Amino acid sequence: MSNMINVWSPPVGTTPNLTFEVQVKPSDESLWVDLFVYNVKLGHQDGTVFNSSMVNFDFSGSLDVKVTYQGETINCYDIRPNSYGINAAQMGNTLIFSITQNDASPRKIVIRINDSWNTENLHILTNPLETNVPSEVDPNVYLIHPGDPIPLQLPAGKDTYYFKPGFHTLPKGSWVEVDLGATYSIDRIDLGQAIIKMQGLGMEPLSYPNRFLVETKLNESEPYTTAYDGTSNTLIGYMTKSFPQRKARYVRLLLLGSNVATGWVFSNSISAFKIYEAGGTLNLAKNRAIAGAMPSYKHAVDGNEHTSYGTSSNYGNWHSGESFFISRNNTTVYMAPGAVCYGSISSDEVDHVTIRGRGILDGSQLQHTNPQPGEGRTGAIWLSSGSDNVLEGITIIDPTMWAVVMNFSTRPIVKNMNIIAYEVNADGIHFSGSNHGLITGVFIRTPDDDIVMYHYGPTSFHTVQNSVLWGDDAHTILIGLGSEPDAHITDLTFQNIDVLNQQGVYVIDKFTGVLKLWANGGNHIRNILFKDIRIEAFRDPYKAAVFQFRTDERFPGDLDGGIIQNVTLDNVTYRGSGEQKALIKGVNSGSYVKDVYIKNYRRQDRLVTDIISGHMDIQGHVSDVNFIIRD
Repeated sequence: MSNMINVWSPPVGTTPNLTFEVQVKPSDESLWVDLFVYNVKLGHQDGTVFNSSMVNFDFSGSLDVKVTYQGETINCYDIRPNSYGINAAQMGNTLIFSITQNDASPRKIVIRINDSWNTENLHILTNPLETNVPSEVDPNVYLIHPGDPIPLQLPAGKDTYYFKPGFHTLPKGSWVEVDLGATYSIDRIDLGQAIIKMQGLGMEPLSYPNRFLVETKLNESEPYTTAYDGTSNTLIGYMTKSFPQRKARYVRLLLLGSNVATGWVFSNSISAFKIYEAGGTLNLAKNRAIAGAMPSYKHAVDGNEHTSYGTSSNYGNWHSGESFFISRNNTTVYMAPGAVCYGSISSDEVDHVTIRGRGILDGSQLQHTNPQPGEGRTGAIWLSSGSDNVLEGITIIDPTMWAVVMNFSTRPIVKNMNIIAYEVNADGIHFSGSNHGLITGVFIRTPDDDIVMYHYGPTSFHTVQNSVLWGDDAHTILIGLGSEPDAHITDLTFQNIDVLNQQGVYVIDKFTGVLKLWANGGNHIRNILFKDIRIEAFRDPYKAAVFQFRTDERFPGDLDGGIIQNVTLDNVTYRGSGEQKALIKGVNSGSYVKDVYIKNYRRQDRLVTDIISGHMDIQGHVSDVNFIIRD
């Protein structure tokens, strides 16, 4: 394999982090190439936030890296993952080392200086050289320069959004577009506002006043202009709104969240949208919808107030006010190296969506304040209830809630992505209620759970592999929790994963664990394999645990209940000491843990042969825990 590097510049005006200078070069060449060092934010659930450093680039073959620390003297340093076997030469405040790319498991490295766990950290996030890049001149490509308007839906003949290098701000809001079939003078609309409920969350149905705009135009090629501004609406239920008479053929309803101070502030839910000719009573919009943010857009104008504009899960309705929707099957979003897109991307019940490239999706311009009660913030990429959707290569920074959600999906893929977050509840990747998925080659560092599969629906046959995970708080891998009935989780494989840190939060002996299985709601967790999992020494080992398999309640008053069976730990290693005891706990005869196989588990470089050497605790209804040592 030849030694090649692909680097790029950020948009002009991007603020660097000056803690490090970083240079790279192919190992068989002499000329060093300077890298831009991005400022990224890290945090904890106690509200502390830190500036940290990141570089990202693509390469093949072998590479030399030169890192110069711009602070005081380097007294000590730590390069993780240890499994990469990186040996740096130190010359004053400069470290030089070599790395070799692994296309199946791209190199994701964190350097810690002087025992810092945040500000003096450098994240070196690499990927293999990019292939099959869309051409800017391909007829199916819609090219977007910085400052260009971004269409809510691609024009006919186009299936790819291509974001050029530079800053872009993504559109926001769910929408439905109506072609009246002819030009009419219109002066009022009816809007039926519906109750909203999200699958799996256990929340009560809610009715909110929708924020909205009604826009019109005469000709298809014209831009829309506002006919009625309903962004200050405080009414719920069914309502009629009038506006000065205007001629229109095309009418678009934009839904921009809800006018509430707490709860699901960016949600929208409607059951009816009607349009009337001036002085008339005939609903001109009935069955005239031509497009919308979600496939069910026709329900908005079907004349049936018992149907609603949403999906089976209603995930698309949850944060619609801040989301840019991909509304058609077989759509690609390409973020070129050096592109920074501000905002959030969503789809619901849309298939074959691909979001890829080497650009950055930045959530810093989304709302960060979380109104309580409820979760009012918006994630980064939510592709729910679809099939064969793919995320590849991009970097997400500053997601304000769950970063990547591909719940209720078939064959979801997340490949070679990087996620760095600092907000509470900014989990990494969710695959709840999905099947036959793959997560590979990712780097995740968040102050909450990194990989999540809740009891939101039947979940099975996922593989998570070849990745590097860092949990600043909460769990690294969390499987379970939730009260949805018949939401069993089965046949999961986690393999070839490096865990750089983990620590618990709140009740630190309960909300902790690198490998966490937590069966609830009468559901089962079965046939789980953890293989070749390498866990570095923890920052605060008394807050951390290697694994917990438990069937008790999440909070006092919640229902116990669930079964965990046939779990294998194969070649799991923990390099540190002083951590909490690993826990296996079943609460009663109907909610138990059974058939746990611990093969070649090493703790402090010693083989574990029993619960004492494994620093483990077994409680309650647990049976058939087997320790196996292979040659």
